[in-house]
Amino acid sequence: MDFLDEKIDQYVCEHTEQENEVLYDLNRETHMNVLIPRMLSGHLQGRVLSMLSHMIKPKNILEIGTYTSYSALCMAEGLAENGKITTIDRNDELEEIIQKYVKKSGNQDKIHFLSGDATEIIPTLIWLSTKFLLVAI
Repeated sequence: MDFLDEKIDQYVCEHTEQENEVLYDLNRETHMNVLIPRMLSGHLQGRVLSMLSHMIKPKNILEIGTYTSYSALCMAEGLAENGKITTIDRNDELEEIIQKYVKKSGNQDKIHFLSGDATEIIPTLIWLSTKFLLVAI
């Protein structure tokens, strides 16, 4: 299901920073090999997430719903120095693709993937007294 008119989407994408090679490859692989590829954040949402991350410069981001990691990679672009993203997804079948693209992007030290139910994982993170910019996608 498309939410934007095709012409509006085309215009916006033509006037927005292009996907880097890693994001392009991840987008393509997700659409070719993963069930329900429309769940991918994609180019436009990714650029918005990157822009917000650059503006806020968060130290910590908690993402609930990693899918194939497109949004995490975009948000990592604007993290503060030594910033981290903790991203949780219950579909462990996607872990291989997530790790592949996190490594390919060079963000292994910034993105920490946890596999499991977020309602069970989050209480174990709270004791760290970490302040998160919470993003649930």
